[in-house]
Amino acid sequence: MCTSFQLRADDGSVCVGRTMEFPDMLGAKLTVIPRGLTLTSTAPSGAGVSWTTRYGVVGMDAIGQAQLLTDGMNEAGLYAGALYMPGFASYEQPGDDAGSTLDVLDAVAYALTTSATVAEVFAAFSEITVWGAENPLIDGIPPLHLVLHDATGAAGVIEFKDGAQKHRENPLGVATNAPYLDWHYDNVRNWLPRLTAANPGAVTVRGVEFAPLSQGQGFVGLPGDSGSAGRFLRAAAYVMTLEQPADAKELEHLTLHALNNFDIPVGMMTGVAATGVEQDDQTKWVSIASLSARRYIVRIQSNPTPVVVDLASLDLTGDAPRQLDLLPGEFTPITL
Repeated sequence: MCTSFQLRADDGSVCVGRTMEFPDMLGAKLTVIPRGLTLTSTAPSGAGVSWTTRYGVVGMDAIGQAQLLTDGMNEAGLYAGALYMPGFASYEQPGDDAGSTLDVLDAVAYALTTSATVAEVFAAFSEITVWGAENPLIDGIPPLHLVLHDATGAAGVIEFKDGAQKHRENPLGVATNAPYLDWHYDNVRNWLPRLTAANPGAVTVRGVEFAPLSQGQGFVGLPGDSGSAGRFLRAAAYVMTLEQPADAKELEHLTLHALNNFDIPVGMMTGVAATGVEQDDQTKWVSIASLSARRYIVRIQSNPTPVVVDLASLDLTGDAPRQLDLLPGEFTPITL
């Protein structure tokens, strides 16, 4: 699962909001990858591409391995996130050159540590082969695509179709899951009559006037389910209609409010998936990448208080990644 969208402020500030859905936290940790580290991916025959980190990065690692980020941002203001694409991720076939082969689970870290813009990520990935290895956590090959945003507001995705990379611009700035991005764009056209925040006006039928029962009937009939198509449409509606705030500080608050509308509590997603696996996905955390302000904000399911990492004051040096467990929290009582 997962929903991702980009919002902007009047001063040009850019924020990316993202939800992360999974049955459990999988040992996820807040992670810092310093500059100047040598990292190595894997290939079918052993070691894959090896590179030196050019930019310091902060992000969330889903499975307790610092290099395997699910999303994050770097000190240059680039965001990258891996979102699920079950049934729609056909990776490249690795060749004999293991030194240019990247495991898809390393895609977020590779993008963020090597590039400063969406265009640079596209160029960097054009030089490598991306493949998927069997992973015991999902009992198969992780079906992913890579979502990208930078501080200029540029957005794009890298998808894998028919054994090849597809680099797509994403001016809408919205991404969810399967199917491919071009299908979601076409689907928006199906819902144009309902993509309006305006309350309907009164109508008169044979002399009888019928006025709306209440305010808030804009977007009536827009899907309210948690499927990828419905979430994409709702995110597109938010991107289209939300009033731009003045600056990055206000934009971070607006992004958090918008993310609340995509939160999936425990029990809202049940049944058996197409893969035969029992579904119990839930929103384990949400992140906000405030790209212009260089702030990364995370709120986990078991703690209502967001935590903030300011990249301007973060130590991005060192000889190894650093990780921090995000601990459960309580609502804070006050005395009135």
